[in-house]
Amino acid sequence: MMIIRDVEILQDERRVLVGKKPVKLGSRAFDILELLATAGGELVSKHEIMRRVWPQTVVEENNLHVHICAIRRMLGASSHLLIAVPGRGYRLALGQSSSSSEDAGVSVHRPPANTNIPLASSLLYGRGAAIAEVVEASERASLVSLVGPGGIGKTRLAIEAGRQVTGRFANGVWVVELSRVTASQYVACAVADVLDPDGASDCSPLERVVASLLDKQTLLVLDNCEHVIQAATDVVAAILAAVPGCKVIVTSREPLKIPGEHVYRVAALEVPLREQDCLDASEKSAVQLFLGRARSVDGEFASDEGSIALAAVICRRLDGMPLAIELAASRAATLGIRELAASLDDRFHILTGGYRTALPQHQTLRATFDWSYDLLSDQQRTVLRRVSVFPSLFEIDGAIAIAAGEGCSRDDVVDAICALSEKSLLVAETQLGAVQYRLLETCRAYALQRLADNGEHPEIEHRFLSFVNAKVYCALGNLSVECDRGALENFRLRLDDVRAAFHLIESSRADRRVAAELVIAATPFFFGLGLWSELRQYARLVLSAWNLAENHAESVSDVSIRLLNAIAGGKPRNLQAATRSHRPPIGAGVVSHGALGLRQVETRSSFAA
Repeated sequence: MMIIRDVEILQDERRVLVGKKPVKLGSRAFDILELLATAGGELVSKHEIMRRVWPQTVVEENNLHVHICAIRRMLGASSHLLIAVPGRGYRLALGQSSSSSEDAGVSVHRPPANTNIPLASSLLYGRGAAIAEVVEASERASLVSLVGPGGIGKTRLAIEAGRQVTGRFANGVWVVELSRVTASQYVACAVADVLDPDGASDCSPLERVVASLLDKQTLLVLDNCEHVIQAATDVVAAILAAVPGCKVIVTSREPLKIPGEHVYRVAALEVPLREQDCLDASEKSAVQLFLGRARSVDGEFASDEGSIALAAVICRRLDGMPLAIELAASRAATLGIRELAASLDDRFHILTGGYRTALPQHQTLRATFDWSYDLLSDQQRTVLRRVSVFPSLFEIDGAIAIAAGEGCSRDDVVDAICALSEKSLLVAETQLGAVQYRLLETCRAYALQRLADNGEHPEIEHRFLSFVNAKVYCALGNLSVECDRGALENFRLRLDDVRAAFHLIESSRADRRVAAELVIAATPFFFGLGLWSELRQYARLVLSAWNLAENHAESVSDVSIRLLNAIAGGKPRNLQAATRSHRPPIGAGVVSHGALGLRQVETRSSFAA
């Protein structure tokens, strides 16, 4: 018999008891569970499981997923003990052991005496590879900075990396928590109080720190440096210059910018793709964290296919951010997962109730973002608020068009974009050879709320609509007689912006004239992408807004109304007649290309008027 927490595996009888009660488990699933249990907490590869459980048989990996899900259901509240290592295999978290390099839950154990690393009180999901990478980086560099947005899991990653290497430092691994340090001049004091609590009072705090580390092999972990970044930088630079045997790991929302610094960008947890089924979704670390946290609040929290599918949606919308997922899971355990999923548009009100022992900025989702926002300069805050109107990727020229003005110059915008990227509030990506930026969904929701609170959204939304319209016009001017693939792919990159602009029409916050121009200018591109039905809906929205206008003459011209009616009604010949008999008020290119798009659609047998 093997016992794992409250799970008893009766090998001779091929039965399993959970909480002393027998549970049903198929033959193959039992074989898998027995194999994992006999591995003693070590990783068992997918190949090895399939070789042992299905000898001399070729099986699909999906078969393995089915039985793994059956084991999870059988384990119930203890399902977190079955740990998936993406792309590799599975293991069971046993007793007090802790796997050093796998994608493991880190089990509770008491730290050695030469460290103040806190006890690990819960499983750590999806960070096995990251821990190994941080440990490897610390072997090569004297300073490793774990950088990422608030709530991404920097602190836990630094602590677990430190825990892994306690045996390598003769004089210990020491953690200094800086979040409660209220002023820069107290940073060295905080470090000295940890390293040399009984040190001589006639020395400066920094001298005490350096003296306590001289001729020693020590790893120092400085946690939450962002609000005292310059002072933390000065302390670390002094330590590394004077003490060759010292290594430092810091966590911050931006790098220290010290020569020799290795910056490790902490990634979000892995979230399921939209098209993945629940079997694959349940293997993703974000979903595992969600279900594990929910079960810690409610031991009977459901893990059926519907719950897993909703958990996947929630984790995607929360950008795989561990803190947000934990807060969401605890709410799901009390409110219900369907109610939570339906309430995520109001995430900053609903995602509260973190651990009472957590830092103040980690007890609610809003507090996490307030902490980051308050550390920004006025111009950085302004730019962050204003670029939140972009639903996805944007370039520097877009940021300037939207954010510059009213005391914020073009250079100010560029500087702010660079700073926001360094501070982990913007994500930089390369698309078609150009650097573009985006806000994660949760950060964007926060910035949009700040934009509304500041009363800026009418003006910024007008700028956004005008910018999108200008970009579509520019693309239209460069368009050949036929919509070539390159032009369509470029437009596809702006499709989120175009749709967001049309959403402003729907919410009655758009300039009707600019909206009409945008619908007509976008016509050939929507045709080329097969989105004619969607375009008709937008045309109808503009017409509806025009019909409600008090002054028609000042809103949309007559020829534009004729064009919109033709698009909205799905009658291409009507639009062609309008374009032949009226001089277009918004440029011949718009009308001719609009007519071109309608001629193209006439040849499609699938067109429905």
